[in-house]
Amino acid sequence: MNRVKSEAYGYIKDMFAQHNMVKRIVLSFISIIIMGFGISLFSVSGFGVDPFTSMNMNVASTLGIGFGTYQLIVNMVILLYVLIVAHRGLIGVGTIVNMVGCGYACEFFQSLIQPAVDSHYTLAVRIPLLAAGIVTLCFASSLFFTANVGVGPYDALGFMFSRGAKLKYKWARVVTDVTVVLIGLVVSGGLTALIHGDISSVKNIGIGTVITAFCMGPLVNAFNKSISAKIFNVDYEKISKDVAFFMLKGAFFKNARPEYVVRAEANSDHKTYALLK
Repeated sequence: MNRVKSEAYGYIKDMFAQHNMVKRIVLSFISIIIMGFGISLFSVSGFGVDPFTSMNMNVASTLGIGFGTYQLIVNMVILLYVLIVAHRGLIGVGTIVNMVGCGYACEFFQSLIQPAVDSHYTLAVRIPLLAAGIVTLCFASSLFFTANVGVGPYDALGFMFSRGAKLKYKWARVVTDVTVVLIGLVVSGGLTALIHGDISSVKNIGIGTVITAFCMGPLVNAFNKSISAKIFNVDYEKISKDVAFFMLKGAFFKNARPEYVVRAEANSDHKTYALLK
């Protein structure tokens, strides 16, 4: 029981260790709303959504439940796994906001946008929707990343897989993205449709999914440097090198480096965390 209390206290302490925490939390919340809006634009465009969203949309549709509710359930399962296996450095207020808010925000905005688009569903409308979705999603992801108050559950899973499989994160992310897309295809019957050449029956996967996989990184990075770092008044280069790599190299597998956990618990300052590699 004491161990559970210690862990709970540690999570709370870590969450509020950074400066300007109220601002970071508020902007993290705003970024999730914007992210949901961007994903809804992707979805309405009909060109596919990002891999994780595509799986959740396909499975939710097959089960007959709301996308927001299903995504929340999946994120809770992933988060539970992360809490059990990884050090708490991956989890923060932003993780909870991302887990709960993103799916419902997407569902809400899509319910507003879809009826307005249905009567004018042409390429002249769909392509701008796709472009707007890409830009909006990348900006929201940049704002969420730079707020640095935790990673999304799915992102945390990618970081953990990278560490455990000894793969570079970009390749680990390719593996997880391909896996979730395949799960969505199999459950929704899209894989069978593809085998029979019926591409029109494949849902929530398309050119938008491919563009997301290859273009999000550079666009998010550009937003990080030009906008988000200025909003938070932080040194982006320091964040990208210290904080991101702290998450990748220092916050995994509780039993792998027990001395790290002891040192991390003894130092609540975020800059000190970043140096404990």
